[in-house]
Amino acid sequence: MKDFLDKNVAIYARVSTTRQAENDVSIPDQTARCEAFATDKGGTVVETYIEPGASATTTSRPVYQKMLADARAGNFSVIVAFSLSRLFRNALDYMKARAELRSAGVKLVSVTQDFADDPSGELALSMVALFDEYQSAENAKHVKRTMVANAKAGYWNGQKPPIGFKVVSVPQPKGKDRKKLEIDEERAYLPRFIFETYVYGTAEGPIGIAKLADLLNKRGETLDGRRFHVSNVHAILTNTAYCGCAFFNKRDSRAKKMRPESEWVPIPVPAIIDEDLFYQAQAQMAARDPKMGASAAKTNANLLTGKVTCGTTSEDGCRGGMTTATGKSGQHKYYACNTRKTAGETQCKGRWTNMKMLDDLVVENVIEHVLQPQRLSSLLSAWLEHSSQSEARDRAELKSLRSRLTMLDGESANVIGLVRKGLMSADDPQIEKELGQIAAQKRAVAADIDIHERKLADPARAITPDILDRFSNLVGSTMRDRASPLRKQYVDLLVDKVEVGDTLVRITGRRSCLARAASGTAPHMVPKAERKWCAQQESNLRPQD
Repeated sequence: MKDFLDKNVAIYARVSTTRQAENDVSIPDQTARCEAFATDKGGTVVETYIEPGASATTTSRPVYQKMLADARAGNFSVIVAFSLSRLFRNALDYMKARAELRSAGVKLVSVTQDFADDPSGELALSMVALFDEYQSAENAKHVKRTMVANAKAGYWNGQKPPIGFKVVSVPQPKGKDRKKLEIDEERAYLPRFIFETYVYGTAEGPIGIAKLADLLNKRGETLDGRRFHVSNVHAILTNTAYCGCAFFNKRDSRAKKMRPESEWVPIPVPAIIDEDLFYQAQAQMAARDPKMGASAAKTNANLLTGKVTCGTTSEDGCRGGMTTATGKSGQHKYYACNTRKTAGETQCKGRWTNMKMLDDLVVENVIEHVLQPQRLSSLLSAWLEHSSQSEARDRAELKSLRSRLTMLDGESANVIGLVRKGLMSADDPQIEKELGQIAAQKRAVAADIDIHERKLADPARAITPDILDRFSNLVGSTMRDRASPLRKQYVDLLVDKVEVGDTLVRITGRRSCLARAASGTAPHMVPKAERKWCAQQESNLRPQD
């Protein structure tokens, strides 16, 4: 039956992955079947639209959109696809396209679902579109479950690796090989340079993200061929993969939003930089964030806001946060269990703790149990050992960089020697290119040498008994001064959590921040913190209200 007699026909073919398109898995078969179908019905194929590596769950496909535009322009009156699933994986998209094409006088036909051109056929096609959507959702669910399981086992799911890493195959006893990330030594210097330059600055002084992006571009560095700008430098500085932990399932690509952290899957990867350097960068970004400045201080003026939790165990509290509350028309301030306030006493019996009393208790115990010079020396012993190891690595890296600079000088001399001997002309473009590349590498290596030399020359790296004593006196007096604007900053630095129970108040803090703060010994040097200095250790009697 010549349904398409004397009609112009367009063919649409699609595959879901680029690999399928490159390997010609299904597109040639689709187009051949569609051409035979159209010819058998008397039509003339005037255009073939091929969409390689595109998902039908969205209509934001350039070839598909061009086909619709050509249909509206009247270039053809029939569109043939191998199946509706090649065009749509969403029933609503099918309904919209069918209505739009019908108004343009264009018929939509499936080779494998060739129903009658009547209301019953329309109903059947609508049911097919719904089934395709359901099948797509089921497939996505199974694929997602498999990928999450793969990530939980420590394997990489095939996304593009962060700069400085490469994907390697890991043979499996059964089934196909899996993927893992390894450090790409040829490119790992770049994230190291970015972190070290941002944290330690340049010879001209501290550097922000915008200026760092400009510096990278001036050095001739690229991010897979793209120029650096604020957003991709910031993305590198905040990517935990560089200190040993990548994450899968962070973002919902369809909804275009971040998933809750509880759904993220951590994947251990080799660390390109050490954890201290990573968190120094985070602290620096937080300190420079306008949201962390004066306006934030006004809304977070209470000393222990965000740190106090209800209960030291599940038996004497809900372990939820405690927020600020007032009594007697605002005359008294308290830390009160938020669960009790919002969900009622059936969820937690709750507690109200006098704010001033708890603040003073925490301050005095931190001064007594943490800030005494002997205690500081004990707490920082592991960090000091780590610092010595870092210094040794820096010295080894500096030696390697100096050797590299010497080699580049030799390469430059060799190229110039070819010109002097008359073996090559000074006007030869290749000579200019070689010398330019060598000069660019020498500038980059020289900048790296400058960073390492300044790090090793920084006297703040050494934490002496005198420094510990001065640090203890300075911070202790500042924390006792309720009028000091730095009081809360030092508490934020030294205290991570305050658990308030029936008979105990447990204070926990962090360790590496003590070392950086002690090495600075200046009130304005208050970095963010990241490790415990006394996890589950300091237990103090709760004050009696």
